[in-house]
Amino acid sequence: MRIPAVLPVAMLALVLLARPSWAQEQGGLGLDLSSDTSSQTSSPQEQSVGLDLREGDGNTVSLTPRYILLGLETPERAGAQQATVWLRELARGAVSSGMVAFGGNLREVRERLEAGYDAALRCNQAACMAGPAEALDADLMTAARLSLEDAGWTLRTWTYDRDKNVVHEDAVTGRNPKDAAFQKEAATKLGNRLMGLARPRALLKVTVNVPTAVVKVGERILGVGSVEARVAPGTVQVEVSAEEYATFTKTVALKPGGREEVVVRMEISGPAPEGPEEAVARAMATREGGTPLYKRPALYTALVGLAAVGVGLVMGKGAKDVEKRATDADGDGMMDITRKERLDAQSKANLATALLIGGGVATAGSVTWLLVVPARSEAPASASPASSGASSMALHVVVGGSF
Repeated sequence: MRIPAVLPVAMLALVLLARPSWAQEQGGLGLDLSSDTSSQTSSPQEQSVGLDLREGDGNTVSLTPRYILLGLETPERAGAQQATVWLRELARGAVSSGMVAFGGNLREVRERLEAGYDAALRCNQAACMAGPAEALDADLMTAARLSLEDAGWTLRTWTYDRDKNVVHEDAVTGRNPKDAAFQKEAATKLGNRLMGLARPRALLKVTVNVPTAVVKVGERILGVGSVEARVAPGTVQVEVSAEEYATFTKTVALKPGGREEVVVRMEISGPAPEGPEEAVARAMATREGGTPLYKRPALYTALVGLAAVGVGLVMGKGAKDVEKRATDADGDGMMDITRKERLDAQSKANLATALLIGGGVATAGSVTWLLVVPARSEAPASASPASSGASSMALHVVVGGSF
């Protein structure tokens, strides 16, 4: 049986057509050089450069600085033809520093930045690189541009240091973008730059008893509740805050590659709890409807009034005894007491009258104040005039008293 010649030819044509498509699906270069525009020449950056340099152990927190190579801008056609070769060489140069770990390949970077990727790739200022670095969680990030300048073909790199919010620029010039020595020199320069900037991270673990507490280091929010994060080494201010709780702050010194744990026990904000004595006094005040009885001045003015009445009674009794002896018992026409005793008795009678009246008025006024008038902070001031008024009235009454 003879196989028609048309069949092998058709199969060969299918194989030849399928190879480019298969290669692109497997992560090949897929260069589209039909135009000189940078938007089309940047299309190979959407795919991986064939190097996945991220650390593979997902169970441990790496303290190696995370590094992102944003990509390579190539405005000229000749540079675009070598774009992927340059990207691979730059990635190898970054790894050769031994100081960084890749945080993602080019395809992942473009997907995460979405519409902001092109702007980030063309940025060479800290103001426009800070946002992408934060979004990618990159400690160090590099954007590169290969173009034809006055001095010849020039590769420029802008490396952003997130810790210090500074961009460092490097440039290498060569005659041909295909020159391997030119490519190696650029890769070496990038590696040296990363060696000078990279610092191992510090691991900060904050354990807090309030699940809704916000944990911050400086102006950076690490998370909510208990958190564990990689932060730049140095002296930092840890702040933990939550609604209705007192804010916790602590200064922590973090060493490169070190680990530090801060245990926070937050307390509800407000006045300190009452002691036993304050609690008893408050209970008594509540029960009596105001200030406790022993704290009210009217109680003590009443006691002073009662004491004055008692002294008046004693002095009055003594005057009465002298009055009983003021008679002529022996019939000699003279009283049985001396003039001095008579005058002293009269003074005691007058003083006893004053004490009785004044003490009685003070006692009655104080008892009335305790029973009728509600307890207020102004009560002592109000009670004083009543007492003084009562005393002055008593003194006025006894002026005309007689023995």
